[in-house]
Amino acid sequence: MKRHRKLILNIKQFSSILLLFFSITTAANCQEEVLRQKAHDALSLLKSVKPIAVVRNNNPDAQWFPEAGLGLFMHWGIHSVAALEPSWAMMKNLPWAPDDTAYFDRNYYSLLWRFHPENYDPDRWMKAAKEAGMSYAVITAKHHDGYALWPGEYTNLGTKKYMDGRDLLKPYVEACRKYGLQVGFYFSPRDWSYPGFPVSMDFNNYGNGKRINQRTPEQNQHDYDKFFEYTAGQLSELLTRYGKIDLLWFDAVEWPDVKEMHTEQIYAWIRTLQPGIVINDRWDYGGGKAEIGDYITPETFIPEKAPDTWWESCLQWGSSWGYSPNPRSIKTDFWVMENLVKARAMGGNILLNIGPAPDGTMQPEFYERTAELAKWMTHSKKSLIGADPLKSWKEISNVPVTRKDNDWYLHILPGKQEEIWLKTDVRPLKVKLLQTNENIRFKKKGNTLFFDLPEKSNGLNDVIVVTWKDVPKV
Repeated sequence: MKRHRKLILNIKQFSSILLLFFSITTAANCQEEVLRQKAHDALSLLKSVKPIAVVRNNNPDAQWFPEAGLGLFMHWGIHSVAALEPSWAMMKNLPWAPDDTAYFDRNYYSLLWRFHPENYDPDRWMKAAKEAGMSYAVITAKHHDGYALWPGEYTNLGTKKYMDGRDLLKPYVEACRKYGLQVGFYFSPRDWSYPGFPVSMDFNNYGNGKRINQRTPEQNQHDYDKFFEYTAGQLSELLTRYGKIDLLWFDAVEWPDVKEMHTEQIYAWIRTLQPGIVINDRWDYGGGKAEIGDYITPETFIPEKAPDTWWESCLQWGSSWGYSPNPRSIKTDFWVMENLVKARAMGGNILLNIGPAPDGTMQPEFYERTAELAKWMTHSKKSLIGADPLKSWKEISNVPVTRKDNDWYLHILPGKQEEIWLKTDVRPLKVKLLQTNENIRFKKKGNTLFFDLPEKSNGLNDVIVVTWKDVPKV
């Protein structure tokens, strides 16, 4: 009798578990159907949107960008499995990564079945980034190889087919929001997995500007238009699946000899879906003038002269854009601080790139570097993140200067062991060391202020705060 009763109980438990399973599965399927419908509706909307050239998004939700200061860039995908240059390893005769040419062309796609990040923990990534003073993050949702980190309907390659529908973007977005970081997606419009995409996989030809494109002008436009719809389908998913998205980082269509790229239409359509989004100028490379888009993206360098528009320099924090197992590949915090100060004094941001490991972890050195930056940010963050530039600082000081309201911040980087001066006729109200709030002695000779060096350096960037009653005009 007891055994019979126990059997009935077990059947009831099994039925409850089965019912719960079907409930969860049904809910998940319903949610997926809602997302699919949103993407379809968004794609239908594209046909009705009028092309409008917008150089700067004046939506209030977009105004965070010029004060953001520091962001985290992450190149992650199937290339991470073999520590290759993202996508470019598909090319023969790649000059800057010759060892990667073993994966030339289709051998590269042998990595599709080996990318399973079982230790993926974006929560830990974003927590470290936030504590290190970063305001936003950008992840490669899809690089030139065409592999999508989300289970999309419009992709030839991606997690839908090769990872049983796993969504790698959702936990990243959730982690960004948890720690107050602006959510950014890198999206490459070019797609070398697309059948007939007109690009040579031999860099010797690619570097010479040659493309494999034997189409007539009419056929070329027709084929590009079909590719455009395919690409817009992917974007419709990215911009409707995850709620509010703050930034979109394009990296060039790269389809040659097309008369109409639909550039203005794609930007206008994106802002219809995400009114407060910030977009770079790289749908078809804007020539460094942000002729369309919100900001320009100098790559791997800080401009010597301040651009007259919003801008961001993307820099390799590691030794390449992708994952590197070399523990010494991540550059020092001295390097980070030097570039950050230089950019902020000219009104720009820096986007530090790191390649996560294929299993979804970050190298220990990433956490070491972010922890060191976090210590500095606890006392001096406001001098860079959220501060305004003083673009003419070289004319009036021997150190970079940023400012906010009545405070000017003079940045003393390591190696600057000499008297600090600032040309002005105005006498400051007070001068202090930001880290400790201790007074800094100064003297005025003619139209120049001379400041004593802090007795003890923090080793990264000693910031002198000059507070004015009447702010000098510059």
